[in-house]
Amino acid sequence: MLNNLYQKLSLAVTCTILGITAIEIQAVQAVTYRFESTMIEGLFLEGSPEIDLEPNPDLYDGSFTFDDSSFTGEGFESFGVESGLTVSLFDDPRVNQEIDQRFPEFPKVNFQDGELLGLDWFAVYHPFTNVPELDYPGDFIRISGTEFTDGFDPTFYTPEDEPRSPVLGFGTVEYTRVPEPGTIFGLATATLGVGLLRRKKMSN
Repeated sequence: MLNNLYQKLSLAVTCTILGITAIEIQAVQAVTYRFESTMIEGLFLEGSPEIDLEPNPDLYDGSFTFDDSSFTGEGFESFGVESGLTVSLFDDPRVNQEIDQRFPEFPKVNFQDGELLGLDWFAVYHPFTNVPELDYPGDFIRISGTEFTDGFDPTFYTPEDEPRSPVLGFGTVEYTRVPEPGTIFGLATATLGVGLLRRKKMSN
């Protein structure tokens, strides 16, 4: 009889913990995605020894986070800074959502019927390299869904910086959702609870 009582108490405690975990997961609505770039063409792919520029094909890897509490998974949905959207590159967190040339209307992250279309982000991280006559805003990264374009002006970093000749590159972007800590904890707790009950049953 005591064994049955123990089993019921263990099950009740486990269910209570899982219930609390589920509430915490619902309360925390922020989701995070990592994005990884594959550079197909660009100055950072090969580097430029004459200006001490090392190859850095992963330069545009980063992440973004936003509040998806209003997410429905139906039709076209877009989330921006009003939804707490933050964006950063792993190499330099200063390259963030606020340096989008269209801020605060952009950047945005877009979905279609619950499927991630990708990020819309136009980050000009070195505006002092702009070339107005070429309609070039400065050194930048432009991510549009699963594609990106980058612009870099190597002549600006040399003693002879005229004529200005920006170099454009391009590549693709892939996204991966980062598991939420609450979800991981909930699964671990469920596994632990089931394990405890199984061990108790086997010992009877």
